[in-house]
Amino acid sequence: MTQLVNSSKRFLVLGGSGKTGRRVVKQLRQKGEEVCGVSRTTTPVFHWHDNTHSWQQLLNGLDSVYVTYQPDLAIPRAADDIARLVIAARQAGVSHMVLLSGRGEKGAEEAEQVVADSGLHYHILRASWFYQNFSEGFLRDMIEAGEVALPCGDTPEPFIDAGDIAAAAVRCLTDPDIAAGLYEVTGPHLLTFKQCIGQIGAITGQPLSFADLSVDAMVDALTSAGFERDMVWLMGHLFSEVLDGRNSHTTDTLEKLLGRAPVSFSEYANRAFAASSAEATFSKLSQIEEGAGQ
Repeated sequence: MTQLVNSSKRFLVLGGSGKTGRRVVKQLRQKGEEVCGVSRTTTPVFHWHDNTHSWQQLLNGLDSVYVTYQPDLAIPRAADDIARLVIAARQAGVSHMVLLSGRGEKGAEEAEQVVADSGLHYHILRASWFYQNFSEGFLRDMIEAGEVALPCGDTPEPFIDAGDIAAAAVRCLTDPDIAAGLYEVTGPHLLTFKQCIGQIGAITGQPLSFADLSVDAMVDALTSAGFERDMVWLMGHLFSEVLDGRNSHTTDTLEKLLGRAPVSFSEYANRAFAASSAEATFSKLSQIEEGAGQ
């Protein structure tokens, strides 16, 4: 195994525009670290379809890399892409890799093993579903429309805050005392999708309902809405195989890594949706005032 990380190193974040990636970039910069976040929309650009030579050029001169795979490590080709990245990283002289992974995903476990066998100093963060999928992901449009329709509405999941994942990643990237290995991180409580939607509705004060949907119906709806094929496959896979209760338990790993309690769903939801509640109240007041003036 190669040398441990330390401060004053140069960091690269793959997926630097994503939910955890941009938070990792921000937190590293707040610590005064030199970091570059790259994605399909940045300059320089990073794309998983690119050849390893272009990756090696991007990785040259860097010490540590935080890796998020798009759309998800469960995708069948993910392990091969991670293997190509490992080769490019070793050739470029990178010594340390932190991989974001997902709980209960066989494909993700294959990619994890590639990193574990790479010879690099490594950390793997195997995380549960992000809170931010409700406010920054595919669920946001449904919430704004007033109805969320999903399978597995009653399956408990230990949802987790993307900011907490980023904080754990930054700790792994910068603290040489964090031992290499796999860290399974979750939020502090088990909640169902229905319970989450109920909390969000209570905060916004707007009509918001949950409807149970079959996996096939969800796949058809996503396809009709024009989602990319990989994303449609992924959602079908996650809701049919991963969200079956196998992940319905919490861990204390995040608290040990951060030295504090993880952010709760209620804390996140109040932060993410309180503005929506205030806007709705202002809109109602405006309508009342306009009506009174007519």
